[in-house]
Formats: sequence, structure tokens, C-alpha cells
Amino acid sequence: MRTSEASRPMFAARAARPRAATARPRDGITLFEILIAIIMLTVAVGGLLGSSASVARQMGGGGSQTLAASLAQARLDSLTSLSCAQLAAGAASGSTTQRGVQESWTVTDGRNIKTIDVRINVPRRTNQLRYQMVIPCRD
Repeated sequence: MRTSEASRPMFAARAARPRAATARPRDGITLFEILIAIIMLTVAVGGLLGSSASVARQMGGGGSQTLAASLAQARLDSLTSLSCAQLAAGAASGSTTQRGVQESWTVTDGRNIKTIDVRINVPRRTNQLRYQMVIPCRD
């Protein structure tokens, strides 16, 4: 008994086709994917290096400002321990260098007050740091 093509089930006709005509998915990665991954990794590492350099600069700047503030505070403490008469007589101005930091101070006389102005020059810093204190004089 011969069966006609029309009476055969549809799946049987598909099974008879050769498998070579269909494309088979390939396992693995391509060279293009590797290049894209390398480029993305390079951009990410570059961003991390740039931000870590910025953080290192900021921490160094914070250290120099801490040093400048402690030197200025020590100077202000030593000058405020003097009486107003002593401030007017001998400590009106001066300068010194400590730990590579240049420090200068001036005392200006006002009406019943003395204004102490301390200026600090820190190496590798473009602008000068300035600290002021006003003390009352009642003598």
C-alpha cells in the first residue's frame, strides 16, 4: 500500500529534511565581544584611578590645612595670653617658619580692642590662609 504525500503527517516531512541547512548556535564568545569587554574594563579602571588621585590630593590638602590651623591656633593662644599693653609694645608684628610653613602675624590697635591677624603660607598651596581674632582690652 502506497501512501500519498498528502496523507503523510506533517512532522514526517520535516524529519526527512537534511539537518545541514539549519544554522546551529555556536558556543563561546567572539573576538568582538572580548574587545568590547576590554574597552569597558579600561574605562572603569581609568575612572577609578582618576577618582583615587583626586581623593589623595584632597587628603593632602586637608593635612596641610590642619597643620596651618594648629600653628595659627598656637600663635593666637600665645598672643592672647599677653596683656593689651604688652601686645601694643612688643608683639605688634612678626614672622617665623615652622615645619616648612611660613607664618606671619600683625596686631592692630582699635578702640578698646586688639585685632590679631595670622597669615599662613603652606607649600604647594596657591592662596594664603588667614586667621583673625579680636580681643577686648579693659586695662
